[in-house]
Amino acid sequence: MIQKIIKTFVIFSVSILLVSCGGERRVNGELAFDSESLMNMANSFLTAGDYGNAMRLFQRAANENPNHIPSRLGMAKTYQSMGALDAALNFYGQVLRLDPNNIDAKVGTGQMLITRNRPADAIPYLVELSKQDPKNYKIYNMLGLAHDLLGEQEEAQMNYGRGLTLAVDNISLLNNLALSFAFEGQYAPAIKLLSKAIGLDYTVTKAQQNLVLVYVLSGEEEAGRKIGASIMTAEEMENNIRFYKWVKSLKPGQRAQAVFLGIKNFPDENKKNPAADIIGMAPQPMKRIPNDPKKRELKRILDQESKDRKSTSEPVVKTAPVVKQAPAKPVVEQDYVAPQKVYRVQLASYPNTALAAAGWKKIKRRSKGLLEPFNPLIKLVTLANGKNLFRLFVRDIEDRAAARSLCEGLRDVKIDCLVLKTLK
Repeated sequence: MIQKIIKTFVIFSVSILLVSCGGERRVNGELAFDSESLMNMANSFLTAGDYGNAMRLFQRAANENPNHIPSRLGMAKTYQSMGALDAALNFYGQVLRLDPNNIDAKVGTGQMLITRNRPADAIPYLVELSKQDPKNYKIYNMLGLAHDLLGEQEEAQMNYGRGLTLAVDNISLLNNLALSFAFEGQYAPAIKLLSKAIGLDYTVTKAQQNLVLVYVLSGEEEAGRKIGASIMTAEEMENNIRFYKWVKSLKPGQRAQAVFLGIKNFPDENKKNPAADIIGMAPQPMKRIPNDPKKRELKRILDQESKDRKSTSEPVVKTAPVVKQAPAKPVVEQDYVAPQKVYRVQLASYPNTALAAAGWKKIKRRSKGLLEPFNPLIKLVTLANGKNLFRLFVRDIEDRAAARSLCEGLRDVKIDCLVLKTLK
């Protein structure tokens, strides 16, 4: 409802501007608006989740002023919201070429590099950015993520800790710091932090899901199942438990990549840890925190938070006691298999690949810039009658919301499209 109201308001604003632009210059046959008006409209569409219209207006502002930085930032953020990471990274790069010290572009570049699992490239951006904006807790959160992905948990935890000194009750930082401890086997502080996050806002289920993960990693699967029962279906529970057990078999850096980025396999790992599939194994002993002054200070903060929580009767997640049972026989389960279906935008079908490639060029020219950052994907499909067809898709989008938004934008410029759930 809110999105419809915003969209209606923006369309009304466009109409007013059109009426008031008589006699104005034209760009590519269209009336030229001032950049500020275009940006206001584009940002309203972006807030409403109407990525197609947002992209069109940001692109128009960029076309009218080749050195206009806000429009390129807007394009980058729109593509980032849609999950088109390479396109977003490209526009952030354009901004940095125009303004090498642009903080927003550096933050976006760091985010994209992390999402693309390039933490070593992200860290220099973020370190430099932390000098420009030392009070921005989000930078330390991203630095923590980058170091976690590299398997540098101690450095990651110190960066999360720096972020928490700036934003004490930030749930994202609490979640990430807790997971960082869990990745290296320090389950007690992880549970403390997640309990605090849940107490701060019980409606945010991410902390509860992470708590299930930590209990499974620690070997207390039954306790994890009790917590997860209220936020997962039975099918989700089994699939997640299987995934968590697989995560347990990985090295700390790989655990971070699997949890934060959704990486499904690691080709360099030829041997699978058999203990990861044994139900009911005992918790692993918690590693001792190194005798480092910074690490001791972080531990002191955690301990103090725990005392403060008890003194203020802050709600803590309660779990039923785990009933001791006779040791179960090792049961080997199937490896975790992630869903292999994604959402794609289909543009057309052709009898051969040559026509499909030509069709992409033609549709791209008509798209008014909407398809400019994307690449084609041509897939062979055999129909029930045995006939072969080649379907033309947009390669770089796999998310449902992003696919729908792009398709709506294409329909607005008279290009037919479909959003299909198909095999990756």
